[in-house]
Amino acid sequence: MYKVLIVDDEMIVRHAVKTLIRWEGSRFAYSGSASSGASALKMVREQHPDIVITDIKMPEMDGIELIKHLVASGFDGEILVLSNFNDFELVREALKCGAHDYMLKLTLKSENFMQTLNEIASKLDEKKRQPGVALTVERKDQTNRIHDLLLALRDSVDAAQLPGLSPEVASELLPPGHGVTLFAIQVDTAGEKRDETSLTRALSQLWSDVYPGSSWQCTVAEEERRFLLAAAYPADTQTVEPAEMAGRIASLAAMYYSLNVDIVYGKPAFGLEELIDEMRRCRKARTLLFYQEAGRVCLPSDTEAAEYDPAYERMESEWTEDIRTGRPEFAAEWEHRALRLIREGAARRLLPRVVKRTVCEGMWTLSRKLGLEQRREFDHSLWLERITGAGSDTELLMLVSELAQDVLALAGSDAKLRAIRPEIRKALGYLEEHYAQAVSIRDVASHVNLSETYLFQIFKTETGKSIMTYLNELRMAKAYELLSSGQLLVK
Repeated sequence: MYKVLIVDDEMIVRHAVKTLIRWEGSRFAYSGSASSGASALKMVREQHPDIVITDIKMPEMDGIELIKHLVASGFDGEILVLSNFNDFELVREALKCGAHDYMLKLTLKSENFMQTLNEIASKLDEKKRQPGVALTVERKDQTNRIHDLLLALRDSVDAAQLPGLSPEVASELLPPGHGVTLFAIQVDTAGEKRDETSLTRALSQLWSDVYPGSSWQCTVAEEERRFLLAAAYPADTQTVEPAEMAGRIASLAAMYYSLNVDIVYGKPAFGLEELIDEMRRCRKARTLLFYQEAGRVCLPSDTEAAEYDPAYERMESEWTEDIRTGRPEFAAEWEHRALRLIREGAARRLLPRVVKRTVCEGMWTLSRKLGLEQRREFDHSLWLERITGAGSDTELLMLVSELAQDVLALAGSDAKLRAIRPEIRKALGYLEEHYAQAVSIRDVASHVNLSETYLFQIFKTETGKSIMTYLNELRMAKAYELLSSGQLLVK
């Protein structure tokens, strides 16, 4: 195996180059990435890569200076230069200084890239008169040890109670002068089936690019589609704030791996007790990733989920009391008020189980009032299972709409359960007012303050048509009115 180090001041370029290399089944192993020539020199001293792939133009120390330092220090590997079309003079100088070859960034393709890397590998074979140096077992062992330690710390209350946590092992996890940054991540694969191994691999590759030059990075798979990312970084190194880093992780995950991720980001932890506390905070705050209707979620670890809210309790009590007393409009309002309570739970950052319990109580009260508890066709246990198992508020909102439709079908038309929602009335008014303009679903969703996905779903349920079908029919009707007046030409 030949270890490869990638150097470029643009994180997206580093990651793009990394994805071009076919690591599995090849003769190459990923050694890491660096954002400058200076940090690359440090990594070369620590990790001893065999191949350095570097950009030419970089701040602090450019590619030419990096090549000169490598050659002067006795680097016995090979250097591949990445350049732009107008860098010919710099490329010529790089080749004179000792670079093996150069490649143009805009024309990089996996096949050509692998061909050049294989040529470099053959050159290294000839130099060393052997097939290559295997990736050290020691580094693999370190990654495994850190992974196991993070799992142990996650489930512990006190670091002193962990068996086998010697000072040597503790210093490996938290080297002197280092802090550990944590991210608790929830992955949405957008309906595509992705196993845990492939997700872990994708996040690990992404992680090493986001934190180049860190002492170690580790990805821990926890529950289904939930991961803990951790990295140790020198405290005196200038790093991006965790909030901005979380945004980068989300952006790159969507760009390169088609993954939608919601993130809780922690503060750098110095010391094992701080690390345990930060893990606990991250995992607790991650329960709020349930609320996704408003879009992707990115929260700091000190965001607390509430178990009790007096105003919310009053709203819930009024709702169930209105159903019990049988106000004439209770059935028509049931779904609308259930949806409102779900959104209130998100706004008040209540624990998801509190909101789910509220919906379940509302279902029981409604079914008893309408006499459905004795009906075989209405399966309470199935609905309870589906509501409590909802993975997001968007899923819960759709379940409430489906539940309301099911109740209507069983209770009969006299129940008048479904009345057109205020949001849909508002959407219809917006279309009526703006039909002559360019209208998108996003415009309508923004106007009624709903997500596009949810608006699309309930609009069709309420009207029997999609938004664009309704809009086109409205335009045709308006056109018919104008034509029938006889005052306008067809053109």
